[in-house]
Amino acid sequence: MPQPKELICGLDIGSDSIRAVLARTPSEETPADAPPGLSPLEILAIGQAPVRNSVQHGEVVNPEGATAAVRAAVEEMEQAAGVEVGEAVVSVGCRSRRTINSSGSISVLDQARPITRRDVARAVESAIPRNGGAAWLRPPYALLHAIPQEFWVDDLDSTTDPTGWTGRNIQSFVHLVSCRQCSLDRLEQAVNRAGITVEALVLAPLAAGEAVLHPEERDRGVVLLDLGSMTTDIAVFRHKALWHSDVMPSGGRAYTRDAELGLPAAHAAAEDAKRRFGSALVDAVPEDEHFPLRAHGNAPQQLYSRRLLANILQLRAESDLTRIREEVRRVLAERTPAQVVLTGGGADLEGIAEVARLVFGGDAEARGPRGISGLRDRAGHARFSASVGLCRYGLKQRRRAAERTPAAPFRQALTSASARLRRAIGR
Repeated sequence: MPQPKELICGLDIGSDSIRAVLARTPSEETPADAPPGLSPLEILAIGQAPVRNSVQHGEVVNPEGATAAVRAAVEEMEQAAGVEVGEAVVSVGCRSRRTINSSGSISVLDQARPITRRDVARAVESAIPRNGGAAWLRPPYALLHAIPQEFWVDDLDSTTDPTGWTGRNIQSFVHLVSCRQCSLDRLEQAVNRAGITVEALVLAPLAAGEAVLHPEERDRGVVLLDLGSMTTDIAVFRHKALWHSDVMPSGGRAYTRDAELGLPAAHAAAEDAKRRFGSALVDAVPEDEHFPLRAHGNAPQQLYSRRLLANILQLRAESDLTRIREEVRRVLAERTPAQVVLTGGGADLEGIAEVARLVFGGDAEARGPRGISGLRDRAGHARFSASVGLCRYGLKQRRRAAERTPAAPFRQALTSASARLRRAIGR
């Protein structure tokens, strides 16, 4: 059975696994835990497959292996749902990305009428540097997102969307995200060769934010950390918009590597110990607790101190989180949010939220997707945040596209060389 139009697929390309989620807007009542303003989502099917080193630090390094993993994850999801999926919203987590906040301004062409969506799109475009702009906005880099933060109309009032207002000038503030074109091409080709058309490419932490953050948190200010296998994605939201994003090349495997050296033990044994007995907070582990471990191959099983393992993991957590804290403070200064939300597979590590609370000096919480029904017991885990968020993001973009009625010249532009720019703006 072909994919019905009301269904949407989110495909998260991770360095450990490919995760596919099929969802739709529920026809029944809103999930009980859906915060006001967060679009409810019904999860219909899930599929996942290991990438076996075909993706590293968010970059596709073995297209054939990545294609096989995408195909396996999608086929598992399709069999569970009884439908054939033809397109998906796909995450971009490559570490080659570059980000910057920029601003621009335009004059309203016809001041006798209210500001239109086309005016707003022009204002966003004006914030994108042209010739002579930043090197990472020219080849070999390509613009992925131009995310509006706020607009000022006639230097008097600010808003997140001036559509319908009246005024002479619009000043825009925009968060720009670019990636190497070859990275985006390899990602898209790997998905296409699995028989899936890419409906949209979306920055991974932007998608995760759609799954786990409440609207009031986005408005008040929040630091979102998506802890993956080889990277930690950083996204700072305030006034409902993305104000800073970055990626740190350290994730769950770094914790395992430290345990491997500190115990010492083989990689597989260290990974098993981390998952079963690990804690990132030493004070939460009793001094007399031990766990059995066969450190290497045929070595005899021995007892190891859980406090020793916790000390290793806490040192790594404190190091990574301190680096992130200093970066956020350097970029945002006094506007640094006091709240931290952790998600992704690494957020399952016991005590990680408590360490974040100590490092950042504010509120911190580890969580998975919110406002979902259907297969919520599986999709509610933090490791599915990006794939669930991709579905929510895609449905939101579909609704915006349905509401949009562009004038003829603007419609023609969508089929021209500026089509990628228009999709990046997403308005």
